[in-house]
Amino acid sequence: MISKYSIAVLPFVNMSSDKENEYFSDGITEEILNALSKIEGLHVTARTSSFAFKNQNIDVREIGKKLNVALLLEGSIRKSENLVRITAQLTNTSDGYHIWSDTWDRELKNIFIVQDEIAAIIAEKINKNIKPAAEAESHIIENTEAFDWYLKGQYLLNKWDFYEGENIISFFEKSIMLDPKLIKAYIGLSNAYTWLGSTGFAKPEVAYEKVEFCIRKVLELDKNNPDVYTVISGKNFWIEWDLPLALRNINRSLALKPSNADALLSKGLIQAAMGNVEQALDHLFQAERLNPYATQINSVIGMLYNYTNDNLKALEYIEKNIKICPYWYAQYLDKVEILCKLKRYDEALETITMLEADPNSPLSVSQLRALYYASQGKIQEAYQQLELLNKEIKKANLSSAPDAALISTIYLVLGEKNKALDYLEYGLEHNATPFLFIRIISYWDGLRNHPRYISAMKKIKFSDNKPEIDEYSGKYSKSVISKELATKLEKELTHLMNTQKIYLNPTLNLSDLAESLDISTNHLSQILNEFIGKNFYDYVNNFRLQHFLKHYKEPSYKNYTLLSVAYECGFNSKTTFNTFFKRSMGKTPSEYFKEKA
Repeated sequence: MISKYSIAVLPFVNMSSDKENEYFSDGITEEILNALSKIEGLHVTARTSSFAFKNQNIDVREIGKKLNVALLLEGSIRKSENLVRITAQLTNTSDGYHIWSDTWDRELKNIFIVQDEIAAIIAEKINKNIKPAAEAESHIIENTEAFDWYLKGQYLLNKWDFYEGENIISFFEKSIMLDPKLIKAYIGLSNAYTWLGSTGFAKPEVAYEKVEFCIRKVLELDKNNPDVYTVISGKNFWIEWDLPLALRNINRSLALKPSNADALLSKGLIQAAMGNVEQALDHLFQAERLNPYATQINSVIGMLYNYTNDNLKALEYIEKNIKICPYWYAQYLDKVEILCKLKRYDEALETITMLEADPNSPLSVSQLRALYYASQGKIQEAYQQLELLNKEIKKANLSSAPDAALISTIYLVLGEKNKALDYLEYGLEHNATPFLFIRIISYWDGLRNHPRYISAMKKIKFSDNKPEIDEYSGKYSKSVISKELATKLEKELTHLMNTQKIYLNPTLNLSDLAESLDISTNHLSQILNEFIGKNFYDYVNNFRLQHFLKHYKEPSYKNYTLLSVAYECGFNSKTTFNTFFKRSMGKTPSEYFKEKA
């Protein structure tokens, strides 16, 4: 279903005489995209996906289908010294009809005024009830040279080229030196250091210090900047392991900038770490819709399905991601693990052999072979590979913490629980990030009540004993709508669910459902919580369960497994189906149908 409130911003064409001004046209396109993404209720395709169509002569209708959007904004930029001409046009992707176009001639220092004008016009053209975000306090660029250095740094950062790391940092630092109040440069510098520090191209302690410095400066300048709360949330999550604090900060970011695929991805990761699989998938699917060509989002969805043992779905996403980005090596770890769980050992070995022959692969073949042999019950061969792995680690003089999660998995497969717990404790002590998701990693289900497991989990802060409030998707003010209107809307909602059966869509989310009723997400939250007494997930899953119970015996499903039928009924994961079924019916699906047999 394509939302009528969905838009993609294609890269504006550089019409300047100097072709090196490409960084400028790309940068202004991104600024316009960011302005639009602050509008609540508007789904804005992320930069990664919209820029995939740069310099491609493709019909707007085809782009609309590929990006799943109703509208396209495109245009051109001509820069001459401190003068800028921007031309923009809005097109309907269903028929290619031009809705609106305009041209602006401005001084560079007033560029932010133009982007806000464009955002306001588009909001009005789509729906008079959609309001653009409040304008910033200052729209004048104090130092145009500083802004230019920022755009150059951001242009290189978007390429994610490690060899440009020094230039990226240098450009952002030049920008800050020329204008210490340019918030965008601090955000760019913090993102650069987070990336370089987490990948080993900058010392982690230096990167952390720089990120902390940037955060403090941004908060001094503007406490309502959405991007800084995404940065803070990442620090809370990946470094401090404080999940409630990470959730609060990512909610704050999304409240300020709702249509942000990166923030939705972060929220999905946090919810997954907390053990909230359904909520995690909901936010990841929203991120996927906004950024369908983002390799990181596809990879995370595949990883989540792998952790929860939905192996076929996991493989589907991993394979999809490999086609988009074959040289992102981390995904091959998931692929080998999934294939082993599916007992497709020939394919697993084929993948391992391919990695072994690849001189650029950073993955340990010994580690993968150990899992491969352990999964088949070949104990001796598995231990031989673990021995080789330990030698590799010692020879490289590296901490084994990055491998601790997979090594513990290998020992779990081998039935060596104490060894697995040894690596769990060591990995948690050394902040091995895969263990952040241990609550949902199915391999550990048999050890959840083990004293050593319980003790080790104290390293991660899962709760701060405050009621968890989803400020982004669940916020609303009480008594905003009358009881009479709520009753009317509740009837419309029930009729919609019963007649159109939109609950069969596994990626259905709160905003989609609200749009189907032509009301705001806040009003829908109020109706569900106050007047119906269910949250969004329980409300929709109840329809899915009733559909399942009514139709699972139909002849068309004769050759389906129960889980396959559940997927046909809209459930998006095995864990969600089993958990909701047991909570609703008092028994697991297998127990329930065993009694019915």
